[in-house]
Amino acid sequence: MIFGENLLALLVLALGGALAAGNLLALIRPREHHPDHADDEELLEQAPLARSLAMIALGLTAAVWALASLLAAEADEPVDEAIDDGAVFHVDGEAGQA
Repeated sequence: MIFGENLLALLVLALGGALAAGNLLALIRPREHHPDHADDEELLEQAPLARSLAMIALGLTAAVWALASLLAAEADEPVDEAIDDGAVFHVDGEAGQA
């Protein structure tokens, strides 16, 4: 697999971050109206505040959860072998020759 076992957490991090950032930017900088576009009349002038705040909270929750999962996965990775002077020590404590 390209990104190993962390692919799902990476995708959730990317989508959550994009959801939060996109809605935050929609609140900060609303759409500009162009007089030569006739379809601007049916578009909203500004993003709905309650929906945008809910989506920002959802995106941030997903991104923080995914980041915590990635950091926890790195900390939980066992060290399978340690090489010391030609001997290989396995996790179960048995030694063998390399």
